[in-house]
Amino acid sequence: MTTAALLLVAAVLATVTPRAADAAWAGRAPRLAILTWQAATVGFVVALVLAGLTLMVPATAIGGGLAQILHACAMTISSVYGSPDRLPAVLAGALLAVALPVRLAVVAVRTVMRDRRARRNLRRSIALGARPERSLGVLVVDSDRAAAFCVPGRPRAVVLTSAALHALTADELTGVLAHERAHLRGHHHIAVAAARICERALPGVPLLAAARVQIERLVELLADDAAARRADPLSVASAMVTLAGMRAPGPALGAAEGSTTFRVTRLLAPIPPVPLPCRILVGAVALATVFGPVALAAWPVVSAVSSGLCVVPGWA
Repeated sequence: MTTAALLLVAAVLATVTPRAADAAWAGRAPRLAILTWQAATVGFVVALVLAGLTLMVPATAIGGGLAQILHACAMTISSVYGSPDRLPAVLAGALLAVALPVRLAVVAVRTVMRDRRARRNLRRSIALGARPERSLGVLVVDSDRAAAFCVPGRPRAVVLTSAALHALTADELTGVLAHERAHLRGHHHIAVAAARICERALPGVPLLAAARVQIERLVELLADDAAARRADPLSVASAMVTLAGMRAPGPALGAAEGSTTFRVTRLLAPIPPVPLPCRILVGAVALATVFGPVALAAWPVVSAVSSGLCVVPGWA
């Protein structure tokens, strides 16, 4: 029963959550929307892993000490050999509880190493032709195409092309620099990398594909909001139009990446923030998404212990 409930939670998160991708409130509260997508992703993975554990661990493991756990392990192995029909459930449990976390860890390590290598190579190539503009705290690269982007990590940097430096007005430049520094200050590349890791590790899951797309979009909205607090929103929107069409290098975050039309419209016609009660409700749903699967998996144990059917050593 617990396994079925956990698998149902994972299925609902994987298929239903992506339908909320275009929720109007997300553009009004991008930070909360990012946390919600991350919570849905974590809840999905946790539900699958716990479902695998409930398939693998028999009820005899509910008791306490190490000896009982080892006995439960031995009983599981014995039941598999004694009852061939038990083997598929144990294999499915191992796939979800062991192979899934290992797959995520391997993809994460590979992605982090690859991104670090790409950023290191990008810094080297920029250093060959860039000149520091100390008054702005940026690096300037000679180019006839207007572009602005930031390179996260250590050392981090904001990079402008000479064309952008000449094309942008003072207010527009202030907004662009605030946008890029918001990316660096907020470590937005980590949120984007985590979403990409999950999608690569489990391709074909609608939730993870939608989460990656939405988080990439929402971090840009967060940076736009930071820019609009430092410069006139009209200037920030104008800078986006000037930089429209630019493509930042792979390991970088660009000022005009993503849906420029939506972002410009959002800046020119500000929308009211999400009311506090709605924020609280969304936050509560996000927390339930993460901790709900844990509560489902733990309920049989808690129920058995509280009823006195199981005595945990040291609790008597």
